[in-house]
Amino acid sequence: MSNQQLMQHGDNLMDETDQALARSKQTVQETINVGTETAAALKAQTEQMSRVVNELDSIHFSMKKASKLVKEIGRQVATDRCIMGLLFLIVAGVIAVIIVKIVNPHNKDIPDLPGLAPPVSRRLLSIVENK
Repeated sequence: MSNQQLMQHGDNLMDETDQALARSKQTVQETINVGTETAAALKAQTEQMSRVVNELDSIHFSMKKASKLVKEIGRQVATDRCIMGLLFLIVAGVIAVIIVKIVNPHNKDIPDLPGLAPPVSRRLLSIVENK
């Protein structure tokens, strides 16, 4: 090979090396761009996850509060049922006494209830004037 051919071959190799270097620089730049976009997306997703965690904490707090309210309402309902049961027993007892007094009014074992005793004949005093 002559010097001219060697120089031409060297120039070709340098051109190929320059092209490979340019492609490598372009690949590096694309990689940097992808990395920047990925970092921005990751930051946005991190912020979104932070908001989701805060919302979940808020929901968890609300659920605890709602659970306490449901338990309190359940206790109040149980108390109301107990009171209604006692009132029912009292009303049933009063009705039973009234029925017994109506069916057997002469039973002296049961004292008369006010307002249910048979009317007593009233004696009116009259003033007699002497003429």
